[in-house]
Amino acid sequence: MSHRVLHVVESLTGVLSSVLAMVEVTPDLDHHLAVWPLRSHADTGDDLAPFTTVTTLARQPIHAVGDLRQLVRRLAPDRLHAHSSYAGVVSRVVDPGVEVVYSPHCFAFERRDAGRAANDLARRVERALVRRTSVLVACSPHEAGLARELGHRDVVTVPNRPLDRPLDRPDVRARFALPLRVVAAGRLCPQKDWRYLLTVKGYLEEVLGGRVEWEWLGGGDPVAEDALRARDVHVTGWMPRTDVVKRLAEAQVFVHTAAWEGAPISILEATSVGLPVAARGIPTLVSLGVPGTTPTAADLAGRILALADPDAWAAEQRRSLLFAAAHSPELQEERLRTAYRLARAELVLS
Repeated sequence: MSHRVLHVVESLTGVLSSVLAMVEVTPDLDHHLAVWPLRSHADTGDDLAPFTTVTTLARQPIHAVGDLRQLVRRLAPDRLHAHSSYAGVVSRVVDPGVEVVYSPHCFAFERRDAGRAANDLARRVERALVRRTSVLVACSPHEAGLARELGHRDVVTVPNRPLDRPLDRPDVRARFALPLRVVAAGRLCPQKDWRYLLTVKGYLEEVLGGRVEWEWLGGGDPVAEDALRARDVHVTGWMPRTDVVKRLAEAQVFVHTAAWEGAPISILEATSVGLPVAARGIPTLVSLGVPGTTPTAADLAGRILALADPDAWAAEQRRSLLFAAAHSPELQEERLRTAYRLARAELVLS
């Protein structure tokens, strides 16, 4: 009989792609999905067929706890795997009677828009729930360090990776061209810090005298969309992930300006198609060794313009492909099974 894993997520957005990648490397396990629709986000269009069942929990927290408790009783999973902060709270408050593996995908207290009091509260909640966590699965060395500071003893860093492995498709590969087409990707929200991108754009044009084409793959906050379009940044609106990968391969530079992050799939997808990266040097990206991280907006603008040299661009493409190759299915499977072994020894199958 296959061992059963119940995954709990908050929405069908970027985290779901990370979960599906984990499911893909452990096909011998019986994977089920519970969605707590706490927030209304556009989904990624990913296929949910790999899950044996998909259950939507009530939106109200108190009812979601009851729904999840009933679902655990009905499915009798061998392990519950909670993804992201809110799902992590509800899954551990339930006290499901099975081992809980928790993937923060970026702790809530890392937010830079919530204020100190809210972040302190989030940190206290995380610390209080350590005893109800069997294993913490970190997506970066930075996140692993934060987990240990909270008191988690069993911490495993499991690399994120994109689905469909565009790295293995030479036909989907970025090519050098001028003028440079610079793209960002993701939901327009405070985390992605689209204002930082406009700061970079302004410095590149007004101080360095550069001219490139700008595009944001995605959508979200209407105010953000209008502000970007007013500054000649093309905003596509929300797109299926497969279309995003195709658009990445048509660009020359991927820019990442988020103020806080986990291990963003967008960077992994961009590097998988050989797209050079220019990224804001936040701690998690630096800990992951993402190529092209920079400490300031001015440095980020300078890096983009430096990629107008074809030799420099080709060298950075090689760095991107090497970075993507290091986030392999084989390594992800090995680390994930290690986490499962720590949670419950008999769960790990070869």
